[in-house]
Amino acid sequence: MNPRRSLERRGLARLVPFLALLLVVGGCSARAGAGAPMGRKRLWEAFFNRGDAAAVAGLYSRNAELVLSGAPPIRGRGAIRAAVTKMVHSGVKVRIRTDRSAAAGELAYFFGPYRVLLKRRVIERGTYLEVWHRYGGRWLIDLDVNASGVPIMRKPRHWSESAPPRRQAPR
Repeated sequence: MNPRRSLERRGLARLVPFLALLLVVGGCSARAGAGAPMGRKRLWEAFFNRGDAAAVAGLYSRNAELVLSGAPPIRGRGAIRAAVTKMVHSGVKVRIRTDRSAAAGELAYFFGPYRVLLKRRVIERGTYLEVWHRYGGRWLIDLDVNASGVPIMRKPRHWSESAPPRRQAPR
């Protein structure tokens, strides 16, 4: 494994808790407030599903990073546009839900599950975290991390699915 990549991944793993702490300490609300980019956040899905990769890329800052499961980070608006163009040309559509969001000052985040569909059939599920930054009066995505697999927010169907096996007392 490339030592630099390992450091980058550890740095990314440390960034997420730091951002959560920053937003909590900054006095954010549980849901992003009036100054947050909720309206712009909803544009990602709309632009993507209509096939407008340029508009999707326009939601990212110049030096943004898009991190997809199992792939190295995609850095910069131009590279993100190229990646999104490939995704759009594959014919997939996305459904994105926001379960948590918060904003404090110039930062906001959105977190929730996503689904990727091909001909109305789900081909991928996962969870995303977007970190937005306000540049002047314009909100842009600085970091977009997607983790494929069962969404983290999934609730167990039955309590026993999430509980450890019970030990029986010796007789």
